[in-house]
Amino acid sequence: MARNFEYHPVPSGTAGSRRKPLSSERKTPEKEANFRSRFLLFAIYFLLLGVIARLFYWQVIHKTRLQAEAESQYRRTVTHQGQRGKIMTSDGYILVNNAPVYRLFAEPHIMKKTPLEVSQAIAPLLVDVTAEMASQPAMITQERQSLEGSILTKLSQPGRKWVALKQKVTNEQKQAIDSLDIDGLGFEEYFVRDYPEASTAAHILGFVGKNQAGEDQGYFGIEGSLDKELRGQSDRQTFNKDALGFHLFFDDLEETPITNGRDVVLTIRRDIQHTVEESLKTGIERYGAVGGDVVIMDPKTGQILAMASYPNYEPGLFYEYPSQYHKNPIIANTFEPGSIFKVLTVAAGIDAGVINENTICTKCATARQIGEYTIRTWNDTYNPDTTIIDGLAKSDNTAMIFIAELLGEKRFTEYLKKFGIGNATHIELQEDTPTPFRKDWKFIDLATSSFGQGIATTGMQMIRAVGAIANDGKMMRPTIISKVIDHQKETEIPVQPVEEGQVVSAESARRVGVMMEYAAQKGEAQWTRSKTHSVAGKTGTAQIPIAGHYDQENTIASFIGFSPVEEPKFVMLVTLRQPQSSQWASETAAPLWYNIANKLYLLLNIPADR
Repeated sequence: MARNFEYHPVPSGTAGSRRKPLSSERKTPEKEANFRSRFLLFAIYFLLLGVIARLFYWQVIHKTRLQAEAESQYRRTVTHQGQRGKIMTSDGYILVNNAPVYRLFAEPHIMKKTPLEVSQAIAPLLVDVTAEMASQPAMITQERQSLEGSILTKLSQPGRKWVALKQKVTNEQKQAIDSLDIDGLGFEEYFVRDYPEASTAAHILGFVGKNQAGEDQGYFGIEGSLDKELRGQSDRQTFNKDALGFHLFFDDLEETPITNGRDVVLTIRRDIQHTVEESLKTGIERYGAVGGDVVIMDPKTGQILAMASYPNYEPGLFYEYPSQYHKNPIIANTFEPGSIFKVLTVAAGIDAGVINENTICTKCATARQIGEYTIRTWNDTYNPDTTIIDGLAKSDNTAMIFIAELLGEKRFTEYLKKFGIGNATHIELQEDTPTPFRKDWKFIDLATSSFGQGIATTGMQMIRAVGAIANDGKMMRPTIISKVIDHQKETEIPVQPVEEGQVVSAESARRVGVMMEYAAQKGEAQWTRSKTHSVAGKTGTAQIPIAGHYDQENTIASFIGFSPVEEPKFVMLVTLRQPQSSQWASETAAPLWYNIANKLYLLLNIPADR
């Protein structure tokens, strides 16, 4: 059956006449394009902000590091150091000079061979064969392998554009490596200290080492005390380089003159210094001493003519010797001088007027009992009513105590200070310092100090003090420098003698000199005295203090004196530490003193006066 359909149109404007669109259907193509543009713009802004932040990070925060890395690619800085001043003897011989050596370096980025190939090729040429290694091939092999490993490690470090491989390369080693024609290897010349006379005057010279900054620094002796005078000025030059490390031709370098250090001329003579060192070494071997010292001074000027200590060392190889060898014992080590100190006690007594040469000692008949201490003479022999001149000749301890009692503590210590005991000598050597001087004196201290025990001094203080007696009572400052030469200013600066004071009167000094001559002629060392020249001298055999008591077996033997007596040309101190052939100075230090003096008479052209 057919169904009829009817159409009923909806009137216009009637509710429900239009279907409401969905929200997604409201976006037009224009709006969608606008949204995408904005998103892309924000993304671009965000990326730009990230780029700016990154640029700020690299260009501002890490600017210095990046700039340094960039400059390292094309810039190089070279330091030029002026040569250190030379040190010479008064007669023109060079003791310290400068020798050229080379620094071997590599630029790994331009090398064509591998680090292993380079290290294996050059290590055998760089081994410094010592005398000990020459007799032991295994040591040479071990040194070569060690050097090869070190070079390989340095060359294998990533990112290194320049690396030092070895210092102090000799000219022979440089030529051998140059002949290999290895790209990327190069040499820089610099100078090191050279010692033409080996160990001669080592304790006077000192040596040059490195400070904490890796720079050359003088230590001990002249090198230490005059480091600023000797040191040359440095200059740093920075230039652009190409990929192979060569200086670019269009980059002009500013030429800056390099200033070398000043030269120093010593007061010692080469022939005298050699003679003294050889004689000292022979004497130490002959008498079985563990060490010894000799110092010779011109009493009129204070100039040191020679100074030697043994054992010594080679300044160029200072690192191979025990550190205790480096200090100069004559100025750095204190000792109890023993009977050579009696000269000062007698001089103080003569000058103060409490004694004269023929004063009778009223307390010399027996040993002296001072509290719990008994003080004896060196041979336990006593001489009642002995005169002072005989007391000095016989080295009588009780006679010295007698003089000290007459002087009293105040005058006695004042004279010691006038003689410079306890004070620095101000000689131009780094180790010179004051020595302890007792503040609180008891009578036992006064007594023992009068004959040189219980009081500390140095060899340089003693020779300065006795030098005053040889120089009419005037004490001169010891000096080891004759002049300084400044090549830049083309000038020479002489060192003038310095008088430090009138210790005793000229008359007192003359009388003490006569008493010392009598002691040299009549004392225990008379058997070795000179038959041709007058000598004013005194022996000393001092006990060595150990942990609150004195060593009963070992001594320090010494002899101090000047010659000729009336017009002294030199004053000399000889000291032997722990001689084994005899503990007495009259049998060890005295004959060594006269042996050296006999040679000095010829070297200094001193005519005979006896």
